[in-house]
Amino acid sequence: MKIVICQRPSSGSQYAKWVRELIPGCRLFLVSEKGSKAAEANEGFCDLVLVDRYYSDEFGKALSSIACSGCDRIICNSEDDVERVAAVRSQYAVPGMKLPLAEGFRDKYSMKSLFSAASLPSTDFALVGSGKDLGAFVEEHGASVVKPRNGAGAFGVHIVETIDGVGRLLQDRGIREEIDGNMLLVEEYLPGDVYHADVLLQDRIPVFTSVSRYIHKPCMFKEENYGSVMLDNASPKRLEIIDLVGRFAKGLPEDGGVHVLHFEFIDDASGHARCGEVAARVGGGLIKQSIQSAYGFDISEQFVRLELGLPASVVPSVDDGKKTGWLVRTGGNRLRKPSDSDEWLLDLWDSGQPNNPTDAADYVGGAVVRGGNERERERMLGLVENVAYERNDNE
Repeated sequence: MKIVICQRPSSGSQYAKWVRELIPGCRLFLVSEKGSKAAEANEGFCDLVLVDRYYSDEFGKALSSIACSGCDRIICNSEDDVERVAAVRSQYAVPGMKLPLAEGFRDKYSMKSLFSAASLPSTDFALVGSGKDLGAFVEEHGASVVKPRNGAGAFGVHIVETIDGVGRLLQDRGIREEIDGNMLLVEEYLPGDVYHADVLLQDRIPVFTSVSRYIHKPCMFKEENYGSVMLDNASPKRLEIIDLVGRFAKGLPEDGGVHVLHFEFIDDASGHARCGEVAARVGGGLIKQSIQSAYGFDISEQFVRLELGLPASVVPSVDDGKKTGWLVRTGGNRLRKPSDSDEWLLDLWDSGQPNNPTDAADYVGGAVVRGGNERERERMLGLVENVAYERNDNE
């Protein structure tokens, strides 16, 4: 069996080690960047195929040179790899997710079609073909979110509330270039809470779903820190989102090769969840660490099992007392260890350096906590970043 792993340079996960343990005797390749953390983590477990620049045409050429002679699996977990790896799978008939399905997870305009196909509620949206188009949308919908079609990590996201705000945004040369390239999307701004669901799929059936609420809106990463708390088992919102996830999964192609989802939902003015975005990858921030602390397994390792055609080995649910929350320092307060936190503070680090983040993945500190219920987990994160969150307990 010939297997290729594509791993972004900053990832230290031992994908090759996991594959070697699961499929002894397979021929295993790792495509990454010279001198990368990924190469160091996996050295000795596979043949290394290293390029000077991972995010360049070199990557595609290196991957194609391996796949062209036959390949059984290509595994990737980076947002930037989903579409380009799918293109190679399509070209060389490699099992797994192919085009155009991968485009639906990468292109936010095509993504809306995935929601529509499953009859799921989403936000009103439009492609921005001109500054006039953008102004007309904001005039009709009021506050709106402007974002790149292929963005990730809240990079390049802007909230525009007025026509004057549209004018100021259009002064940005980068925005004008995205409009000219038909690469800008606008959608209505929803005022409610934002949630994420992290899902493992086996034959389109969710075998694991963890639902969390962001404590700050992800698009506010420049002004505030970024993190979330797991919802309690009996939470109506958790059950509502689990239902939406199941409906989405059922609408995927039978042989689509989708085994992991990172879903975001937003409450509308009536309190109902609408689909925001979905990605075919493991969630970022400290989501992976938070899940492992609560459920006792590595979601990335389970994703690899599913990609190899093996059944997942997961704990589908845990008591509320084991559930966790996480926080990373992006644009908010420095993180600190509160007094009497030894029992509930599972991990904490902070570089102590100032931060001017370019996206939500640009952080310089992190924390994971464990609490008996959603509000307690949120309170603990507030202590770590010295912020008192104001929420209505009737929400």
